[in-house]
Amino acid sequence: MSLAPGERVSRWMTPDGQRRRERLLTLGLKGAWREVLRGFPGSAELGDNLGDLRGIDLSGYQLPGAELVQARLEGATLDEADLSGASLELATLSGASLRWTALDGASLRACVALETRWDDASLEGAVLTAANLTGGSFRRAWLRGAHLNAATLKRADLRLANLEEADLRFCDLEDACVACVRRGRPRTYVSGLAELGERQGFPTFRDALELPLHELRTLERRNWALLHVEAGLEASPEPARELIALLREGYWQCHLVAATALVLGGANEHTLPALWRRIDGNSQVHPQLVVAALLVDPDFERNATLRLSGALPPPALISLAWALEMLTGAPWPLPSLTPELLRGPRNNCHRWLRGLRQHVEPRLQAAWPLLLE
Repeated sequence: MSLAPGERVSRWMTPDGQRRRERLLTLGLKGAWREVLRGFPGSAELGDNLGDLRGIDLSGYQLPGAELVQARLEGATLDEADLSGASLELATLSGASLRWTALDGASLRACVALETRWDDASLEGAVLTAANLTGGSFRRAWLRGAHLNAATLKRADLRLANLEEADLRFCDLEDACVACVRRGRPRTYVSGLAELGERQGFPTFRDALELPLHELRTLERRNWALLHVEAGLEASPEPARELIALLREGYWQCHLVAATALVLGGANEHTLPALWRRIDGNSQVHPQLVVAALLVDPDFERNATLRLSGALPPPALISLAWALEMLTGAPWPLPSLTPELLRGPRNNCHRWLRGLRQHVEPRLQAAWPLLLE
C-alpha cells in the first residue's frame, strides 16, 4: 500500500527516520547516500529507485553540490537550504517547498515539479531545460540567466520574478501570471491606459491595466487581474502616490484597480481621502469604490452619513445606503429613487463583497468590520 502524504512526513520523525536523516546530512546527499534509505518505510514503492526523500525536512541545511539525480522529493521542505550547484536532473519535486532556497547553478533538467513553491528562491544560472513546472509559484524568485528553454510553466505564478537574461525559448507560459516581471528590457504595451500610466504617475500598475478588467468588477472567480493588482501594489516604490494618481483619472478602469489595491493593503491616511473624493465624483464603479471604503476606512459610518444628504450621483447614494445598512443594520431610505434604480448598484455591491470574501487572504479580511447581512 502506498504511503499517504502525511505518512511520508511522519516516517522521518521516528527514531529510525531521524537516524537516517542525520546520516544523509553527514554525507551531504553525495556519494552512496541512497544506501542509507534501503529498507526505509515506503521506499519499496519506488522499486529500484532508492532516492526516496519524499516528505523530508531539510530546511536551512547546507547541501551544495548535492547529487539528487532522479531523487523523489515530493512534499519535501527545503526552505532556505543551500542546494547551489546541485544535480537534480529528472528529480521529482511536486508539492515541495523551496522558498528562499539557494539553487544557483543547479541542474534541474527535465525535473517534474508540479505545484511547487519557489518563492524568493535564487536560481541564477540554473538549468531547467524541459522541466515541468506547471502551477509552480515563483514570486520574487531570482531566475537571472536561468535556462528555461522548452520548460513548461503553465499556470505558474511569476509575479515580480527576475528573468533578466533568462532563456525562455520554446517555454510554455500558457495562463502564467507574469505581472511586474523583470526582463531587463522595456515591455511593449498595447492598451492606451497602460501607456497613460507612464505619463500620469502609476507605471507599476500598467500590467493590470493592460488586461480586460470586466471580471474584476464582479470577482465571481479569481482572475489574473486581481493577481496583477496585488503584484503592482507589492512592486510599487510609492504605492500611495500611484493609487492617488489612479483615482484622479477619469477612467473607470483606473478607479477599479485603485479600489482593489486599497482592499489588498493600500489604504492609509493618504489614499483614503483620495478614495472619498472619487466617490464624490463621477465613476462607473461606485459600488466597488464604496465597498472598498466600507472595508478599509475606520471612519466609514461618519463619512458615508455626511454624504447621503448631499447631491451625489444615484449609484453613489444607493451604494452608500447599502453599505450603511450592512454596517449598522438600519436601512437608509431613499424615497426619491425607484426600486428598479436601487436594484443594480445594490446587487453590484453585494456581488463584489462576496467575491472579495472568496478571494482575499484571510489575514486581510481579519481587519474588516463585522457586517450585518
